[in-house]
Amino acid sequence: MAQRDIVLDTTPVKVLNDLAADLAAYIKQLDEDTYIQHEDGMPQVPESADKNKKPVPEEVMKLPVEKSVLKTVKPAGKAGPKSGAAGAEMAALAEEIRKCRKCQLGNSRLNAVVGVGAPDAKVVFVGEGPGFQEDHKGEPFVGRSGQLLDKILDTVLGLKREDVYIANIVKCHPMSNPENPEAHGNDRPPTIDEISACRPYLDRQLLLIKPRCIVTLGSVATKVLLGVTQGISFMRGRWHDYPVELFGPGHPIKVMPTYHPAALLRNPNLKRDTWEDMKMLKAFLEQNA
Repeated sequence: MAQRDIVLDTTPVKVLNDLAADLAAYIKQLDEDTYIQHEDGMPQVPESADKNKKPVPEEVMKLPVEKSVLKTVKPAGKAGPKSGAAGAEMAALAEEIRKCRKCQLGNSRLNAVVGVGAPDAKVVFVGEGPGFQEDHKGEPFVGRSGQLLDKILDTVLGLKREDVYIANIVKCHPMSNPENPEAHGNDRPPTIDEISACRPYLDRQLLLIKPRCIVTLGSVATKVLLGVTQGISFMRGRWHDYPVELFGPGHPIKVMPTYHPAALLRNPNLKRDTWEDMKMLKAFLEQNA
Protein backbone atom coordinates (compact mmCIF):
# COMPACT_ATOMS: atom_id res chain seq x y z
CA MET A 1 0.00 0.00 0.00
CA ALA A 2 1.52 3.27 -1.11
CA GLN A 3 2.33 5.81 1.56
CA ARG A 4 0.77 9.26 1.30
CA ASP A 5 2.96 12.23 1.96
CA ILE A 6 1.61 14.65 4.57
CA VAL A 7 2.22 18.24 3.57
CA LEU A 8 2.13 20.88 6.29
CA ASP A 9 1.39 24.48 5.46
CA THR A 10 4.35 26.33 6.99
CA THR A 11 3.95 29.62 5.18
CA PRO A 12 4.57 32.68 7.41
CA VAL A 13 0.94 33.80 7.18
CA LYS A 14 -0.34 30.38 8.26
CA VAL A 15 2.11 30.20 11.16
CA LEU A 16 1.19 33.69 12.36
CA ASN A 17 -2.52 32.92 12.12
CA ASP A 18 -2.04 29.75 14.18
CA LEU A 19 -0.05 31.65 16.81
CA ALA A 20 -2.70 34.37 16.99
CA ALA A 21 -5.45 31.79 17.43
CA ASP A 22 -3.49 30.04 20.19
CA LEU A 23 -2.86 33.36 21.98
CA ALA A 24 -6.53 34.37 21.75
CA ALA A 25 -7.58 31.00 23.19
CA TYR A 26 -5.08 31.35 26.03
CA ILE A 27 -6.27 34.84 26.96
CA LYS A 28 -9.90 33.75 26.85
CA GLN A 29 -9.16 30.83 29.15
CA LEU A 30 -7.19 33.13 31.46
CA ASP A 31 -10.16 35.48 31.79
CA GLU A 32 -12.55 32.61 32.42
CA ASP A 33 -10.33 31.10 35.10
CA THR A 34 -10.09 34.34 37.08
CA TYR A 35 -13.77 34.41 38.01
CA ILE A 36 -13.41 32.14 41.05
CA GLN A 37 -13.50 34.22 44.19
CA HIS A 38 -14.78 32.10 47.07
CA GLU A 39 -12.70 29.55 48.94
CA ASP A 40 -14.48 27.27 51.34
CA GLY A 41 -12.40 24.15 50.79
CA MET A 42 -14.69 23.06 47.97
CA PRO A 43 -13.97 22.74 44.25
CA GLN A 44 -14.66 26.01 42.50
CA VAL A 45 -16.18 26.40 39.07
CA PRO A 46 -14.85 28.93 36.56
CA GLU A 47 -17.19 31.46 35.01
CA SER A 48 -17.31 29.62 31.71
CA ALA A 49 -18.82 26.54 33.36
CA ASP A 50 -22.03 28.33 34.27
CA LYS A 51 -23.93 27.69 31.07
CA ASN A 52 -27.07 29.39 32.33
CA LYS A 53 -25.37 32.65 33.20
CA LYS A 54 -26.47 35.59 31.06
CA PRO A 55 -23.98 38.26 29.98
CA VAL A 56 -24.30 41.57 31.76
CA PRO A 57 -26.09 43.88 29.32
CA GLU A 58 -24.85 47.33 28.46
CA GLU A 59 -27.73 49.05 30.25
CA VAL A 60 -26.72 47.40 33.53
CA MET A 61 -22.98 47.96 33.14
CA LYS A 62 -23.66 51.66 32.57
CA LEU A 63 -26.41 51.92 35.14
CA PRO A 64 -26.68 55.62 36.09
CA VAL A 65 -26.76 56.94 39.61
CA GLU A 66 -30.06 58.28 40.88
CA LYS A 67 -30.36 61.92 39.80
CA SER A 68 -31.67 62.94 43.21
CA VAL A 69 -28.33 61.88 44.68
CA LEU A 70 -26.14 63.56 42.08
CA LYS A 71 -27.77 66.95 42.58
CA THR A 72 -26.46 67.23 46.12
CA VAL A 73 -22.85 66.32 45.36
CA LYS A 74 -20.00 68.78 45.00
CA PRO A 75 -16.72 68.05 43.19
CA ALA A 76 -14.36 66.04 45.36
CA GLY A 77 -11.81 67.95 47.34
CA LYS A 78 -8.91 66.50 49.26
CA ALA A 79 -9.85 63.60 51.47
CA GLY A 80 -10.06 64.37 55.14
CA PRO A 81 -11.87 63.29 58.27
CA LYS A 82 -15.56 62.75 57.73
CA SER A 83 -17.87 65.26 59.35
CA GLY A 84 -20.57 64.08 61.70
CA ALA A 85 -23.16 64.58 58.99
CA ALA A 86 -21.22 62.49 56.45
CA GLY A 87 -20.62 59.76 59.00
CA ALA A 88 -24.31 59.72 59.78
CA GLU A 89 -25.09 59.37 56.06
CA MET A 90 -22.76 56.37 55.80
CA ALA A 91 -24.43 54.77 58.81
CA ALA A 92 -27.90 55.44 57.39
CA LEU A 93 -26.91 53.93 54.03
CA ALA A 94 -25.52 50.85 55.77
CA GLU A 95 -28.78 50.39 57.64
CA GLU A 96 -30.74 50.80 54.39
CA ILE A 97 -28.63 48.10 52.76
CA ARG A 98 -29.18 45.73 55.70
CA LYS A 99 -32.94 46.16 55.34
CA CYS A 100 -32.93 45.87 51.55
CA ARG A 101 -35.20 43.30 49.88
CA LYS A 102 -35.08 44.66 46.33
CA CYS A 103 -34.04 41.28 44.95
CA GLN A 104 -34.16 37.65 46.04
CA LEU A 105 -30.69 37.82 47.62
CA GLY A 106 -32.07 39.87 50.51
CA ASN A 107 -34.42 37.05 51.43
CA SER A 108 -31.79 34.30 51.55
CA ARG A 109 -28.59 35.89 52.86
CA LEU A 110 -27.60 35.74 56.51
CA ASN A 111 -25.91 39.15 56.61
CA ALA A 112 -25.73 42.03 54.18
CA VAL A 113 -22.06 42.75 53.50
CA VAL A 114 -22.03 46.55 53.29
CA GLY A 115 -18.29 47.20 53.19
CA VAL A 116 -15.37 47.81 55.50
CA GLY A 117 -12.64 50.39 55.91
CA ALA A 118 -12.06 54.11 56.14
CA PRO A 119 -15.06 56.31 55.27
CA ASP A 120 -12.66 58.83 53.70
CA ALA A 121 -10.39 56.31 51.94
CA LYS A 122 -8.38 57.44 48.94
CA VAL A 123 -8.88 54.07 47.23
CA VAL A 124 -11.88 51.73 47.13
CA PHE A 125 -11.43 48.06 46.23
CA VAL A 126 -14.49 46.50 44.58
CA GLY A 127 -15.15 42.79 44.17
CA GLU A 128 -18.11 40.93 42.71
CA GLY A 129 -20.04 39.73 45.74
CA PRO A 130 -19.84 38.03 49.15
CA GLY A 131 -19.25 34.32 49.60
CA PHE A 132 -20.00 31.86 52.39
CA GLN A 133 -17.60 33.29 54.97
CA GLU A 134 -18.49 36.89 54.16
CA ASP A 135 -22.19 36.10 54.48
CA HIS A 136 -21.64 34.60 57.93
CA LYS A 137 -19.39 37.39 59.21
CA GLY A 138 -20.95 40.36 57.42
CA GLU A 139 -17.58 41.64 56.18
CA PRO A 140 -16.05 41.48 52.68
CA PHE A 141 -12.94 39.44 51.88
CA VAL A 142 -12.46 37.49 55.10
CA GLY A 143 -11.36 34.11 53.66
CA ARG A 144 -8.07 33.14 52.05
CA SER A 145 -8.66 35.73 49.33
CA GLY A 146 -9.08 38.39 51.98
CA GLN A 147 -5.89 37.32 53.72
CA LEU A 148 -4.01 37.61 50.46
CA LEU A 149 -5.56 41.03 49.78
CA ASP A 150 -4.46 42.18 53.24
CA LYS A 151 -0.94 40.95 52.50
CA ILE A 152 -0.86 42.82 49.18
CA LEU A 153 -2.05 46.02 50.86
CA ASP A 154 0.63 45.73 53.54
CA THR A 155 3.54 44.56 51.37
CA VAL A 156 3.12 46.81 48.32
CA LEU A 157 1.14 49.80 49.59
CA GLY A 158 2.07 49.85 53.27
CA LEU A 159 -1.63 50.01 54.16
CA LYS A 160 -4.08 48.09 56.31
CA ARG A 161 -7.66 47.34 55.34
CA GLU A 162 -8.64 50.04 57.84
CA ASP A 163 -6.85 52.57 55.58
CA VAL A 164 -8.79 51.69 52.40
CA TYR A 165 -12.42 50.81 51.71
CA ILE A 166 -13.47 47.36 50.48
CA ALA A 167 -16.89 46.68 48.95
CA ASN A 168 -18.68 44.55 46.35
CA ILE A 169 -21.00 45.02 43.38
CA VAL A 170 -23.75 43.11 45.19
CA LYS A 171 -24.08 43.23 48.97
CA CYS A 172 -25.61 39.80 49.59
CA HIS A 173 -24.36 36.27 48.97
CA PRO A 174 -25.63 34.81 45.66
CA MET A 175 -26.33 31.14 46.41
CA SER A 176 -27.04 28.23 44.11
CA ASN A 177 -29.38 26.86 46.76
CA PRO A 178 -30.82 29.76 48.80
CA GLU A 179 -32.57 27.32 51.14
CA ASN A 180 -29.26 26.08 52.51
CA PRO A 181 -27.06 29.06 53.50
CA GLU A 182 -24.95 26.78 55.73
CA ALA A 183 -23.69 24.77 52.76
CA HIS A 184 -20.12 25.34 51.59
CA GLY A 185 -19.48 25.75 47.87
CA ASN A 186 -22.98 27.17 47.47
CA ASP A 187 -21.89 30.11 45.33
CA ARG A 188 -22.98 31.43 41.96
CA PRO A 189 -22.51 34.64 39.97
CA PRO A 190 -25.10 37.37 40.58
CA THR A 191 -27.83 37.72 37.97
CA ILE A 192 -28.51 40.77 35.84
CA ASP A 193 -31.47 41.76 38.02
CA GLU A 194 -29.45 41.41 41.20
CA ILE A 195 -26.65 43.59 39.86
CA SER A 196 -29.16 46.18 38.65
CA ALA A 197 -30.89 46.32 42.05
CA CYS A 198 -27.68 46.62 44.06
CA ARG A 199 -25.44 48.77 41.85
CA PRO A 200 -26.84 52.14 43.05
CA TYR A 201 -25.75 51.34 46.61
CA LEU A 202 -22.13 51.16 45.49
CA ASP A 203 -22.32 54.50 43.70
CA ARG A 204 -23.88 56.09 46.78
CA GLN A 205 -20.97 54.72 48.84
CA LEU A 206 -18.53 56.24 46.36
CA LEU A 207 -20.37 59.57 46.56
CA LEU A 208 -19.87 59.67 50.32
CA ILE A 209 -16.31 58.34 50.41
CA LYS A 210 -15.06 60.48 47.48
CA PRO A 211 -12.05 58.26 46.68
CA ARG A 212 -9.23 59.26 44.38
CA CYS A 213 -9.45 55.91 42.62
CA ILE A 214 -11.12 52.50 42.46
CA VAL A 215 -9.47 49.09 42.08
CA THR A 216 -11.75 46.50 40.47
CA LEU A 217 -10.94 42.93 41.50
CA GLY A 218 -11.61 40.48 38.68
CA SER A 219 -13.40 40.44 35.34
CA VAL A 220 -16.98 40.77 36.59
CA ALA A 221 -16.37 43.86 38.73
CA THR A 222 -14.34 45.40 35.92
CA LYS A 223 -16.98 44.78 33.26
CA VAL A 224 -19.80 46.10 35.43
CA LEU A 225 -18.07 49.25 36.64
CA LEU A 226 -16.40 50.22 33.37
CA GLY A 227 -19.19 49.07 31.05
CA VAL A 228 -16.88 46.98 28.89
CA THR A 229 -16.95 43.47 27.49
CA GLN A 230 -13.20 42.79 27.53
CA GLY A 231 -11.78 40.50 30.19
CA ILE A 232 -9.46 41.43 33.02
CA SER A 233 -6.27 40.35 31.23
CA PHE A 234 -7.00 42.96 28.54
CA MET A 235 -8.14 45.77 30.85
CA ARG A 236 -5.52 45.55 33.60
CA GLY A 237 -2.20 47.37 33.62
CA ARG A 238 -3.52 50.87 32.86
CA TRP A 239 -5.83 53.51 34.28
CA HIS A 240 -9.39 54.08 33.11
CA ASP A 241 -12.01 56.73 33.88
CA TYR A 242 -15.10 55.65 35.79
CA PRO A 243 -17.88 56.27 33.23
CA VAL A 244 -20.38 57.51 35.82
CA GLU A 245 -19.66 61.19 36.59
CA LEU A 246 -20.40 61.08 40.30
CA PHE A 247 -18.79 64.44 40.99
CA GLY A 248 -19.74 66.23 37.80
CA PRO A 249 -17.87 66.81 34.51
CA GLY A 250 -14.12 67.15 34.84
CA HIS A 251 -13.85 65.16 38.07
CA PRO A 252 -13.53 61.52 36.99
CA ILE A 253 -12.60 58.75 39.40
CA LYS A 254 -9.67 56.73 38.09
CA VAL A 255 -10.11 52.96 37.90
CA MET A 256 -7.35 50.33 37.99
CA PRO A 257 -8.53 46.80 37.12
CA THR A 258 -6.51 43.90 38.49
CA TYR A 259 -6.88 40.20 39.15
CA HIS A 260 -9.08 38.93 41.95
CA PRO A 261 -6.99 37.53 44.85
CA ALA A 262 -8.66 34.13 44.38
CA ALA A 263 -7.24 34.02 40.86
CA LEU A 264 -3.76 34.49 42.33
CA LEU A 265 -4.36 31.56 44.68
CA ARG A 266 -5.29 29.38 41.72
CA ASN A 267 -2.62 30.69 39.36
CA PRO A 268 0.48 32.14 41.09
CA ASN A 269 1.82 33.23 37.69
CA LEU A 270 -0.65 36.14 37.83
CA LYS A 271 1.06 37.60 40.90
CA ARG A 272 3.69 39.41 38.84
CA ASP A 273 1.05 41.34 36.86
CA THR A 274 -0.84 42.15 40.05
CA TRP A 275 2.39 43.39 41.64
CA GLU A 276 2.89 45.75 38.69
CA ASP A 277 -0.72 46.98 38.99
CA MET A 278 -0.26 47.68 42.70
CA LYS A 279 2.98 49.56 42.04
CA MET A 280 1.05 51.79 39.63
CA LEU A 281 -1.58 52.29 42.32
CA LYS A 282 1.07 53.20 44.89
CA ALA A 283 2.61 55.77 42.55
CA PHE A 284 -0.83 57.26 41.87
CA LEU A 285 -1.64 57.56 45.57
CA GLU A 286 1.72 59.18 46.28
CA GLN A 287 1.19 61.70 43.49
CA ASN A 288 -2.31 62.49 44.73
CA ALA A 289 -1.61 62.55 48.45
